[in-house]
Amino acid sequence: MATTDTNPRKARGDTRIRLITAAEKLFGDRGIHAVTLKDINVAAGQRNESALHYHFGSKSALVEAILTLRTRDIDQKRLELVEALLASGQEKDLSAILKAMFLPMMELLGSEKGVRFIRFLAQVLNDPDFDLPDMALRGSLPGAIKANGLLVAALGDITPEIVIQRQRFIVEMGVSSLAIWSRHHDSVNEEAARELFISNLLDSIAGFLTAPVSEETLELLKKSIRRKEKK
Repeated sequence: MATTDTNPRKARGDTRIRLITAAEKLFGDRGIHAVTLKDINVAAGQRNESALHYHFGSKSALVEAILTLRTRDIDQKRLELVEALLASGQEKDLSAILKAMFLPMMELLGSEKGVRFIRFLAQVLNDPDFDLPDMALRGSLPGAIKANGLLVAALGDITPEIVIQRQRFIVEMGVSSLAIWSRHHDSVNEEAARELFISNLLDSIAGFLTAPVSEETLELLKKSIRRKEKK
């Protein structure tokens, strides 16, 4: 006799994943504010209109749940790469550090699931209700924390305030570049083009981070610091 899985905990988990997957795609395609809770419930096959509110409480909490779920695996791979470069004595090698930081995310271009998450990230980046660079740089993910520490040390000759701002820039540049490229290419199947794009993007980020700081920028930084001290 066939049996039916009636485990309520498993059913709740399945519903939660369906809602996350549906929301991730809709957010990535349309933008966060253009998608209603009803849209997500329908796309997830939920007849109960309160399902999303029951599992997440709000759209903002749903966005954070997607980020938490997807970034966990990404950061585990990042941590493995960081530990590997430390073991090989490459802790001062900027190229190796950037690969450890960004390759786990950049390689998402090789799968439909990964592309879906990248497009979702780009929408979060452009949403004024979220500060994605700050979330990425100040979060509690161990791989990101170690990689950021190595990056700051490798850029030790650059003024700290400039390094912090450039760190934000590279998150913005990386996410936006990946999302835009994915919309103009069949990223899953165009392997050679994808590998070239990723390699060139990593080179560009390295060049961006190490670009000389102009006297004009340093002077403007001093003025900014003085204004903050007067407040």
